[in-house]
Amino acid sequence: MSTNDDAKRPSAVDLLRPTVRAMPGYTPGEQISDLVKLNTNEGAFPPSPRVMSTLAAIADESLRLYPDPVSARLRAAAAVRFGVAPDQILAGNGSDDCLTILYRGFLDAGDRIACPWPTYGLYDTLASLQGAELTRVAFRQNGRRWELPADLARQRAKMIILANPNNPSGTLVPVEELRRLCDAAAPGAVVVVDEAYVDFALGAGIDASMLPYLAQHPNLVVLRTMSKSYSLAGARLGLLFAAAPLIAELVKVKDSYNVNAVTQAIGVAALEDRTYFEDCVRKTLDQRARLERELEAIGWTWPESAANFLLCEIGERAEEIYNALKTEGLLVRWWKAPELRTKIRISVGNPEENDHLLAALKRLA
Repeated sequence: MSTNDDAKRPSAVDLLRPTVRAMPGYTPGEQISDLVKLNTNEGAFPPSPRVMSTLAAIADESLRLYPDPVSARLRAAAAVRFGVAPDQILAGNGSDDCLTILYRGFLDAGDRIACPWPTYGLYDTLASLQGAELTRVAFRQNGRRWELPADLARQRAKMIILANPNNPSGTLVPVEELRRLCDAAAPGAVVVVDEAYVDFALGAGIDASMLPYLAQHPNLVVLRTMSKSYSLAGARLGLLFAAAPLIAELVKVKDSYNVNAVTQAIGVAALEDRTYFEDCVRKTLDQRARLERELEAIGWTWPESAANFLLCEIGERAEEIYNALKTEGLLVRWWKAPELRTKIRISVGNPEENDHLLAALKRLA
């Protein structure tokens, strides 16, 4: 039985860093069994059949032994797929792991990081954990476009980070502007371009990736994930691309065996099955176009999306619609933040999931 003295006794919680105790944690998208998940932007279609056959053939020895600490075979496959050298790639346990490696590698307590806002909330959380200062610079919202803040490079930041296409808006900053940003930020800042959703822009024929320009910008880092267009969110696999000398230094920062053997094997299979990948991207874009037609018919608007989701402007009914969809068995994303509270973000689902969504919206909107 506890006593008042026990209640006053210090606990391990009291020994935590004050920064950790004071900060809000990152809030992932809801995970509720038996509901249709249109809230976290996973791929709408299953992984490649080649991935599934590789998974079924994983040998016992692959699980008994430690994985390759530098994911050499995976990096070789990624180098072929993306037209870079293997020593320009670092593999991570999802692109969130790649972000953590960058923050740990570049930022000391008190250093400044700048990003356009609103964007992916984990950028803020990781800055707090590192004791760094995150400076939010508002996007310039011009009709259906969200444009890069003109003064982003003038924030005296050691790191500038942006998602392109942006999450949660889906909007895309042209490559030419990003290249100017890299030039303006050099040599005092590294520019991190998080291309988690870029495959959907590339699939639509847009020249959207900064990967071809790594050699021209020594202060550029590009991130990719296999959680979205490759439908491997559960496997956790991200890729970090940068100049080879920078990769060699960041390897010191990563966890010893940060990508497990199973994920390395199925990552190779996914990268090599390009035909299936391109078909899934095309089908996703077809479904996005379908959602856009149907949502326009009920009077909703959204920024011009180059991703696999739409950030729909609902007005004061946004929270009500979010909760009503949950009762209909559908999860979408809603935030309490002032700049987003009148909006919901809807991930593009497969045809059956989108049927369910549109039927529910016609009853609710």
